[in-house]
Amino acid sequence: MLTIAICDDSPEFADILFRKLHRLCAYNLPEHVDCRVLPAFTTGAQVLEYLKNQSVNVIFLDIDMPGMNGFDLAERIRKDAPETVIIFVSAYEEFVYSSFEYCPFRFLRKAHIDEELPQTFRKVIEKCLLDKEILEFGTTEGNVILRVKDIIFFEGQKNYYLIHTASSAVYKCRGTMDSLEKTVESYDFFRVHAAFIVNEEHIENLDNDGFVTMKNKKVIAISKRRMAGFKDSYMKFIRRRITQNERY
Repeated sequence: MLTIAICDDSPEFADILFRKLHRLCAYNLPEHVDCRVLPAFTTGAQVLEYLKNQSVNVIFLDIDMPGMNGFDLAERIRKDAPETVIIFVSAYEEFVYSSFEYCPFRFLRKAHIDEELPQTFRKVIEKCLLDKEILEFGTTEGNVILRVKDIIFFEGQKNYYLIHTASSAVYKCRGTMDSLEKTVESYDFFRVHAAFIVNEEHIENLDNDGFVTMKNKKVIAISKRRMAGFKDSYMKFIRRRITQNERY
């Protein structure tokens, strides 16, 4: 279930946006996706109170609000609920450049909501579904389901392999790196060394000496025979990400 929220101090516009989103959820979603639009919040405090116990996948956030404005609320959401996708909605186009600091998914103009909302809705649903891609593993302590985006790298150890995750949790599984490589080949993973398969999304740095640094600061050597293939794969990954960001 995907949950969409609205925060706008204008009841009239909030109602318009609610009805448009409700209609998009009813007619423009893949069959296997369920979605709900929450009744609109009118203050940032209401949003933060809700987020204490509930999660929101996407929030359409007005900027010019009394008390806690949209930028202040976005900063709190980034800290308290970093997985929430923020889409700013404003009547003031001059806010667009200031909004970049808060890494919004999109900036919508209220005067152009009819033209801009449908495409934004489609793109944000695509992003939410991508973020939900999961894999199941049989670990030495039982089965676990992990999001692909949360796996930093796999490390082979004889007849076992370790899964290193963004939460710092490490899971031990029985199996070979060869079979694991086949399992993850349709995702953005690359086997840089006989004992390491890395998630290209979690690469922080690739140096000229044949080492890759992951976002958890782990430095992994790239074998010479795999270097050319890895560089080609990683460049294609970067191009795909740039293209996706331009579309979003």
